[in-house]
Amino acid sequence: MASRILTPANQITILRLAFIPFFAILVVAQKYRGALAVLTAAALSDMVDGTVARLLKQETPLGVALDPIADKLLMTTAYLTLVISLVAGYRPFRPTILGKASTAAQVATVFAAVSFQAHVPFVPEGLVQICVYLAAALTVVSGIHYVIVVRKRYGQHASEQAGEIK
Repeated sequence: MASRILTPANQITILRLAFIPFFAILVVAQKYRGALAVLTAAALSDMVDGTVARLLKQETPLGVALDPIADKLLMTTAYLTLVISLVAGYRPFRPTILGKASTAAQVATVFAAVSFQAHVPFVPEGLVQICVYLAAALTVVSGIHYVIVVRKRYGQHASEQAGEIK
């Protein structure tokens, strides 16, 4: 394996990561042709990056880790944005207190984990574990709450459409 980090294959994988927010923005804006173009480019980059790494004999630990991460992030983003856009319709709503608490706990967890790894004296392993469990719990509760909110809005949207059809 090559020792370089930014090999051509890794650059292609990083490009796929950069496609993700553009794809999400296009789906939410209901610009599906643009979203399809970005998704196609991402799929092509997924096929090319591994081939390039093997042909150039530049497989790296970063590439091995980054490729499936890019795949999962793209697919998760695709499913989430499509669910919101296609099923519930795009209806912006303010973040809830649970969503904000979840984000704060996630950020605190990252800081605690990195601080622990950097051997910051006042950040023991127990604090990191508490942060992880708190972030996980708040993320699950917030996710459930958002699903309830989306379903409620979808139900209102469906009943409004049914009223228009009559």
